[in-house]
Amino acid sequence: MAEKTAAVKVAAPAKKPPKRRNLSLETKKSLFGYVFVSPIILGLALIYIPALIQSLQFSFSENAGRFGEKAVYVGWQNYHDALFEESGFLQTVYSSTVALLPQIFVILIFSFFMANILNQNFRGRAIARVIFFIPVVLSTGIVTYFDNLSSMQDRYDGGEKLDVGVNGGGGFNSVEIESMVLSALGNSGLGTVVSGAIASLYTVITSSGIQMLIFLSGLQSISINMYEAAKVEGATGWEVFWKISFPMISPLILVNLLYTVIDLFISVDNATITFISKYYESVSTYSVATAFSWMYTVLLLLFVGIVYLLVNKLIVYQD
Repeated sequence: MAEKTAAVKVAAPAKKPPKRRNLSLETKKSLFGYVFVSPIILGLALIYIPALIQSLQFSFSENAGRFGEKAVYVGWQNYHDALFEESGFLQTVYSSTVALLPQIFVILIFSFFMANILNQNFRGRAIARVIFFIPVVLSTGIVTYFDNLSSMQDRYDGGEKLDVGVNGGGGFNSVEIESMVLSALGNSGLGTVVSGAIASLYTVITSSGIQMLIFLSGLQSISINMYEAAKVEGATGWEVFWKISFPMISPLILVNLLYTVIDLFISVDNATITFISKYYESVSTYSVATAFSWMYTVLLLLFVGIVYLLVNKLIVYQD
């Protein structure tokens, strides 16, 4: 009898259901970030970038901005006229930049100093934070419009600021404070910087809110365990500041520095912006005004790049 070999049927392995790919937490955070900035991305793509391209075309054309007239390409003529025919642009850029440099450092120092104070635990801390952030709200929108007309800035620039004379008899105002500083420090560079800071105190206060908030958030992100360990080791408050607080917050110094530079350089109070705006008021000089704007933009980007390269070497990044 022939042996019959029983056919053994091997069951095919069951197919596993396709594994769902779960997104990592880092990917989810990135997606939420893109959703959050999507209005800005759409605004850039649909509004800002087309306007930027049109402005660049206007700078190489004549009759730009004239209703019913076709813009004619003229090459670099508008840039030539802006540099050599229309005098005062480069001198205005230079003088305004020199005037803004002390304000940049004063704003950073003031905002960092106030952030350290507001980070302390004291009664009324929340109210104090609101009060110091109010100038940021006041420096936007309709408040700025009325302020530029006649009110606080003009009042501060006048002789009656900080007037504490008796019965309106004058006496002690900011002009005398500046003269006292110059007489105490002399006509040295430090005296010029301090007197300039006093004269621009209004601008410093209204321009420090965002930087103060960034510094404050950075200070609050530092682990309290580091401070406790430093106290156990007997470190003084001064040593804690220079060994922990300052190095940990140094990347934010660069962020605030770049933000302050851009904010002051494109402010409506900037002499260069005022200079360019006058050319935009006339249709006949509209093309030259766009050439001014693009040259100023390039100079600003170069200045920001130089500042970044110089300061970035001094920043301590924590891994």
